Amino acid sequence: MVFWKRNKNWEDEYDEYYAQDRRADPPRKPGRLRVVRHILLLGFMGTLFIGSLGLVSGPTMVEKLLSSLAMPVGIVWVLLILLVYFCLLTRQAWPAIAGFCCWLVLTVAGNQFVSRALLETLEAPYQDINIFELEPFETVVVLGGGTDSTRSGHSQLSSSGDRIAVAAQLYHAGLVRQLICSGTQTFRNSAKDAHPRDEAAQILIGVGVPQEAILRMEGANTSQEMANLKIWLEKSENTGRVGVISSAWHLPRVMRLAENNRLDVVPIPSNFHSIPITPSPDMIVPSAFNLMVTGKACREYLAGVVGR
Repeated sequence: MVFWKRNKNWEDEYDEYYAQDRRADPPRKPGRLRVVRHILLLGFMGTLFIGSLGLVSGPTMVEKLLSSLAMPVGIVWVLLILLVYFCLLTRQAWPAIAGFCCWLVLTVAGNQFVSRALLETLEAPYQDINIFELEPFETVVVLGGGTDSTRSGHSQLSSSGDRIAVAAQLYHAGLVRQLICSGTQTFRNSAKDAHPRDEAAQILIGVGVPQEAILRMEGANTSQEMANLKIWLEKSENTGRVGVISSAWHLPRVMRLAENNRLDVVPIPSNFHSIPITPSPDMIVPSAFNLMVTGKACREYLAGVVGR
């Protein structure tokens, strides 16, 4: 076809040519088939991976992996992979980079190896302490954080409840004369929502510790608890050994604050997180529990930076 005709205006000629070209070769709609093709490809690769895992580790590990992927964190993790993949296909560089960074943070923070390695550095100084080989104490302080209250007002152990168990073990083993339960809840949902010190005391009494052997001390955080402990020791003129029970990963901060308050206390560890790693989907797929553990470690490191 001749592009240029002198008996027509060049603009009309161009419009006519363009219109004929569009009629001859109409534009394609965005290819849904390509999207479906890539989804099928990713699904095949995922199925191949899960099948290989089943052959190596057995059906139980496959069930755990699928359960992890069905959790909110696992769903977000998979969606970020898909986001990065399709952004790369469509050559959208910045969304791909942003999505990959989010995926990387989620993968690292929620990984079993990383979360436990972070807490292991905090717990390492207390790994070899056997609480039953410690010298007897006059007083042991049980820091708050190991209990919570139900809606009916019943006290129960929380994820850090090993603090209360260690205190009861020490008392029943005859290694401590009196216990001090500390902790103040700054925001209470109702009158039944007890303070941590009262929750811990109620549980200890329930496992056979006499009420007269339990004292209560206020403190909304560890810094206040150490300051209040100093005041109590000065008033009571206590001359015996004083121990402090807390989670092993929290003890470095406890001892730092105790030193700042010129307190001579013995650390008593509980609630270790750096236990031996067992085969689990957490090695690949991030989990909410590992994110929580990583958050605890980051909070402790941040407290060290700001001097709290």
